[in-house]
Amino acid sequence: EHELKKFPRNKDGTPATEGTSATTGGELSDNMFSNQETTTVDYFQGGAAGGGKPSPILEPEHASFFILRASTQRDLAMSTVRGEWFVQRRHAERMNTAYHNGRKVMFFFMVSDSDHIQGAALMTSMASYQELGGGAADAGREDLDLFCYRFKCEWYRTTELPITTAVVAAPDLLLPTKETQFCQDMAPRTGEAVMKAVWNSPLVTLYESFAGDIDPPADDAILTDFRCPPMDEVTWPTMPGPGFIFGCNSQTMDECLGRGVLGLPAHMKRAASGIKPGSSIFLFNVTDRLLFGIFEALTPAMMNIEPTAFSKNPKATTSPFPVQIRVRVSLECPPLEDTDPVLNDILRTRVGGRIGPLTHAQAEAVASLLASQCGALQYMMEYQNGVESGDVNVVPPPIALPPRKINVPSGNDVNDAGGSAR
Repeated sequence: EHELKKFPRNKDGTPATEGTSATTGGELSDNMFSNQETTTVDYFQGGAAGGGKPSPILEPEHASFFILRASTQRDLAMSTVRGEWFVQRRHAERMNTAYHNGRKVMFFFMVSDSDHIQGAALMTSMASYQELGGGAADAGREDLDLFCYRFKCEWYRTTELPITTAVVAAPDLLLPTKETQFCQDMAPRTGEAVMKAVWNSPLVTLYESFAGDIDPPADDAILTDFRCPPMDEVTWPTMPGPGFIFGCNSQTMDECLGRGVLGLPAHMKRAASGIKPGSSIFLFNVTDRLLFGIFEALTPAMMNIEPTAFSKNPKATTSPFPVQIRVRVSLECPPLEDTDPVLNDILRTRVGGRIGPLTHAQAEAVASLLASQCGALQYMMEYQNGVESGDVNVVPPPIALPPRKINVPSGNDVNDAGGSAR
């Protein structure tokens, strides 16, 4: 109950909950939270907005803007460290023209189907052709427009801005698709609006380590101490986009798992708006201080999926925790203790306690930490290696598999890479 009281807090720093005590037992009640309708922006986003490097573009009318779609967030994290990106020829020509004419060229990045903008970078060199090892067979082929034009870039901001927010700020925003080769230009006015929205969004890291062998970057060094995963690191498959930690206690945990429903108080509806089917979900038992997972959201956050859930009144028409989602178990793992040092490193930027939204980097790292500590990640790696080596007798591990099919990339998949950094 003490944990739940941490969310939200009033502007003066006092707990928003009134009429409850941390020592009144473990029963969940609807007066654990304040009655305010929305959470603070800082808590909802996971950190303070603003800060970081100032925008390098002061005259947007004399700049060029593009939005690029990457295949994975791993590619973006690698780009922040390497300071480079790859595009196709037709886009490289337009970018080079703008850069050659003295215009500043800014890129916004999104990942696959994450529905979020993950950051912004500035072009610092012309895009030039790079051999990707295709050999003489592909040389000179006009029908191949591969991602083989590399340009240098400097990252100015890493964030997790919902596309819905970006579209409100810039109604004319068009998103990159496969038909546009995962790249879309935009008018200066639209680019300026998106840039302002990105700079008004909190800074986040694009990668969080779950191995416990490296220290995380300091809060004031996110944009100067970039991190990316080691080349041989394998993470547990998670859907692109944010995750979420729900709360329960020892009395309500069985109901959560039995119903397959997790709930939040009404004023946390906005905080849960980023949840969609496939999102990575975790459950924190505030009595035992244990984090359980991995769950997969089956629905977005909705009101009163089960009106009688978490209520002692069988005739209740609304739940004391009416913001609800349905979930299923993606992987059953032993829980993590709240004192786990790696878990605390991953969640170091959270404010107000455990319960609330996670960035994609945090959700992926927590899921990978759970999967690695129970051996599931190692099983998955062995299974993948067997498939890649052509072992026809490879047997799937005797555990719950990821919710989505494991696809083994081949050389023919390069055109679907979405402009990944190499």
